[in-house]
Amino acid sequence: MQSNITNKPFPLPEAILLDMDGLLLDTEKVAKHAFFYSCKKINFSCSDEEYAQLTGHGSVLRDKLLASILPKNANITLFNQTWWEHFQKILNYEVPAKEGALEFLEFINSQNIKIAVATSSYTESAETLLTRAKLRSFIGSIIGGDQVRNAKPAADIYLKAASCVNVSAKNCIAFEDSDVGVMAAHAAGIPVIQIPDIKIPSEKCVALGHLIFDSLDKARDELGWR
Repeated sequence: MQSNITNKPFPLPEAILLDMDGLLLDTEKVAKHAFFYSCKKINFSCSDEEYAQLTGHGSVLRDKLLASILPKNANITLFNQTWWEHFQKILNYEVPAKEGALEFLEFINSQNIKIAVATSSYTESAETLLTRAKLRSFIGSIIGGDQVRNAKPAADIYLKAASCVNVSAKNCIAFEDSDVGVMAAHAAGIPVIQIPDIKIPSEKCVALGHLIFDSLDKARDELGWR
């Protein structure tokens, strides 16, 4: 991964805007497990590459992509129901936070910097998951995909997040794991740092010139946020 600021402290912003799944919560791996469980239920074999196309999107675009991947006779509604129910069943036992997420939020909170979550997930679901993961108390606003008209990679959710914390886009920093999330923040004029999860950044995304780190801990080290 890339960084051009080694040994050069990076100024803290007025607000940090964070994606949730795959960045704060280790739920992408849970979603992937539940997806392949659902595929097995309909005797369908899907590749990791095909699944990776579904990550980071809102429900409308994800369903369109899903329809192109699943067999033509597959019932998308029923498949989604099985996927969602198995996903929730796993998370009822535990909602795993990503390594370094708690420490990252504790540090940002200690600096009196505003924190908001901008996630493609529904707001109510995000509230529940972040609470179970014991991260909710560090976060001010949660902007879910159900609060905006256009999903990532459109700028809508990040524009709304910046408005909610009452900070101009240029004085925020977004953290994302997915390419579509990075593109959404970029479209909103918000500097963005990427921490990839299950999918490596595409050449198109890397060409945007943003900072990319292997983990939140690595980002903190390189940014000098200690």
